[in-house]
Amino acid sequence: MENRINKVMTLKNGQKYVVLNQAIYKDTNYFFVVGVSEDGTNVTDDFHIVEEVAKDGKHYIRDVEDQKMIELLSKYLKPSA
Repeated sequence: MENRINKVMTLKNGQKYVVLNQAIYKDTNYFFVVGVSEDGTNVTDDFHIVEEVAKDGKHYIRDVEDQKMIELLSKYLKPSA
């Protein structure tokens, strides 16, 4: 897995997020991300735990919605120092 910590992800809708931490669980990549302001100079209070999904040879990011999974991942996806 590529180290994406401290890198910016730009979603299909144009929103940008900085990866604060990442982990692999059951062969799925998970990321703890924070939104970036439109001008790219500040972070926002928009935090998410997202997962990377492969479909038709492409990789997509989607929010983790299962509450038990969020609780499990939140133990391990604290921002790295």
